[in-house]
Amino acid sequence: MGLDLKGKVALITGSTKGIGRTIALKFSENGADVIINGRSKEDGMKTVKKIKDMGRQAIFEKADVTLYAEVKEMVDRILEKMPRIDILIASGGVMSRGKVMTAPSFFKEIDPDTYMDFFNSQYFSRLYCIRAVLDQMVEKKSGKIVLISTDAGRWPTPGESLPGGAGAALVMSTKVLAGEFARWGIRINTISTTVTRDTPGIEHVGSYGAAGKIFQMAMERQPFPISSNDIAETALFLASEASDQITGQIISVNGGLCFPG
Repeated sequence: MGLDLKGKVALITGSTKGIGRTIALKFSENGADVIINGRSKEDGMKTVKKIKDMGRQAIFEKADVTLYAEVKEMVDRILEKMPRIDILIASGGVMSRGKVMTAPSFFKEIDPDTYMDFFNSQYFSRLYCIRAVLDQMVEKKSGKIVLISTDAGRWPTPGESLPGGAGAALVMSTKVLAGEFARWGIRINTISTTVTRDTPGIEHVGSYGAAGKIFQMAMERQPFPISSNDIAETALFLASEASDQITGQIISVNGGLCFPG
């Protein structure tokens, strides 16, 4: 199916753990050289070592993706070491000013002071990454961009008002940018995810009060439980030549939990 990424360079943000790390390992297994990004150098270097043990090239670049200046500086450093960035996987994202939102919460319980922090983490961070790599993709007239988002942006989910809002914004941005970027041979798509069994913190979902119990129920009735590897396989397809005719699409990897239109 043309899933070989040999000769490609992929920047994967938020790849020191969780879904991003699984995607990085999957891409390396399929021939890509990978840039690992995150805020923990220790975790990042563990992933780099694992990739190098596969015989692939990997480097770690520290940057907070919620700050555009740091993202742009990271991309500039990468381009001093690598010939180009062929693939961007925009994953991860943490709250600014140390506010990390890890639990589903009903809107009434969310501190209004964190609204912008959350959107900066889950929406603006994606836009920052896209903008930082865009110029060199335009110059090369090629590129694959895959955003990792949430099905809460396509399906109303209690306890996910802020993730849903950010996810919905990414849905529209993906479609608009696909139309703008096509002239330069750049494809952009988004993967919408839901409860994923082997991600950090998922085992604690049931302890997050009433909203957490909704997520626990969702896990129990998910027909086909998914893992981070399922998301990585989809990202591999969208980053490869096999998906060259696909752009501006939102692909849900949710194990049949819901069926967004």
